[in-house]
Amino acid sequence: MPELLWACLLAACTDRPVALSTFRQVINYIANKIPEAPGKITHTGLSELEECRQRDIISIITGTKENREVLSPLLLFDSLPARNQWACFLPSEEEIDVSSLIKGVARTLDHQSQESTDCRWLRIMPFLLARKLRIPDRVIIEELFYYPDRGDMRKVRPTIRSMEGAISGIEQQGTPEWPQRFWDEALRKTECYPLPSTCPQNQLTVGTTLTRVDEVYQSVCQHMKETTTTTAINAKHDTTFGLALYSLTILNELLRVGNSSAVLGREGLRTVLECYITLGYLVHKNDESLWQKYRVYGAGQAKLAFIKLDELDQAPSYVDKNTLQRLANEDMWQEHLSIDLGQWNDTDLRQMSIDANIKDDYDRFYPWTSSFAHGHWGSVRDTVFVTCGNPLHRLHRIPKEQTRMLPDVIPDACYLVDRTLELLSIVYPVFNPRVTV
Repeated sequence: MPELLWACLLAACTDRPVALSTFRQVINYIANKIPEAPGKITHTGLSELEECRQRDIISIITGTKENREVLSPLLLFDSLPARNQWACFLPSEEEIDVSSLIKGVARTLDHQSQESTDCRWLRIMPFLLARKLRIPDRVIIEELFYYPDRGDMRKVRPTIRSMEGAISGIEQQGTPEWPQRFWDEALRKTECYPLPSTCPQNQLTVGTTLTRVDEVYQSVCQHMKETTTTTAINAKHDTTFGLALYSLTILNELLRVGNSSAVLGREGLRTVLECYITLGYLVHKNDESLWQKYRVYGAGQAKLAFIKLDELDQAPSYVDKNTLQRLANEDMWQEHLSIDLGQWNDTDLRQMSIDANIKDDYDRFYPWTSSFAHGHWGSVRDTVFVTCGNPLHRLHRIPKEQTRMLPDVIPDACYLVDRTLELLSIVYPVFNPRVTV
């Protein structure tokens, strides 16, 4: 695009018939005067011509007052090829209107826009006239010659774009320096500004309240008490109610001001999903050894964390070592507790969701929330960067001035918690309370 910047400015900032008329005059000059050099309509190509040829072409391009005003921003760039020649025809730098430069670049950044297609047509025509581009179909040739007044544009425009892509670089030796210099100067000489946010406002159709979550939490506690039949270790009972209460606790935290629309809200939703899939898998398998294995694995992780922290001179603030030691010794002395470094059931969450027939929920909630938990680029980009609205900066990324409110996770969290409570009701019937209001 920078190599045809003059054409981009005319295509975007003048009436289309005027711009195309100028393009035709340039094409005719190339075809009649220098047919051996059809690629010299670019800025770099133009600078490689004899000075008399440069002046001739530039005089055609700047033939009207309107064209000269539109093209005046070219002089902003010290590295513009043949800049001295352009300066002879364009207004002084004090009269430069930068708005035409911004508009021209903005409308041609999309290589399939109408303005871009007109510029790409300009690019291919000298090659066609010089017989360096041969087309056996006469209909297509006539459509190109009489563009845009001949043929179905829905077919002609894609033809132009594909041809221009094919001839790009036919005469080019190496990579020209001007394009990169253009973007570098544009970055230095113009300011960044963020694009306005286009994120739709959240329209919650379902949700819950703190009061409702507290009521359900107490109901789960009561139901656990009513279904307790022994004080011995009961992995199935403890796990079922534990996962349900843990999910409700996370939902309670998500309802605190700001959490549900923050990065941590996505991580909370992912954890609720994992609880749901884990419980669904255990309920589906209905294997007493698996319930026990889940419990032992968790205790082993507490033991592992305790051992690692106990070796440190200064423990972190987020955890109490005594708590970890107590958890590791709760069911048996930790000396007899094995530590499993793999997944607790030798599989992964995706396969567990398949086995439990809840793969659809995994696909709906896991991939994107997991990206936030792991700090993958997609979530980092979405959270802390915004697109620069200055087209001269190629829509690069700039930091958000303030934290963006992300879509609310509460409806999804309510759905997953309610599905978890349904599983609880299957294992220990009947439990009817749900969090969704």
